[in-house]
Amino acid sequence: MTFSFALYGGLAQGITAGKLSEIHRLSFQDSAEQVWTPAEISSLLLNPDTRAMTIRQDAQAIGFLMWRQAREEGEILTLCILPAFRAQGMASRILQEFYLLAKKAKVEEIFLEVREDNVPAIGLYEKNAFRIVGRRKNYYGDKDALIMKYIMK
Repeated sequence: MTFSFALYGGLAQGITAGKLSEIHRLSFQDSAEQVWTPAEISSLLLNPDTRAMTIRQDAQAIGFLMWRQAREEGEILTLCILPAFRAQGMASRILQEFYLLAKKAKVEEIFLEVREDNVPAIGLYEKNAFRIVGRRKNYYGDKDALIMKYIMK
């Protein structure tokens, strides 16, 4: 199996917002997470500070990470891996690749929000050196968001 990464800024570089939305939907179909529509993904990617990176097995996109950067700060907007490819280290692989890009872009800190009851995601982020630094009460309706932070090394 060959794994690769592809970086996208805007919508014209090899994958559509519809395909990203489909991956997002399939990745979160059994969870309480909000699934982003193609229009929402398009709108995010039209911002020049927002990027998406796919992880591919052979030629198939099996997940993606979307982030935005504001000066020396990065924010992960979403990270999703198709269910058939979970528990194989794919999310950690894409995070490690993202850290390399962030370092080149002179990012010093990376933040994200995660639903307090999303135990697998919290475990993934903690395993990849994120730490809980705050909480947003009722951010997801009746559930809090945990604010997590990674400090670049």
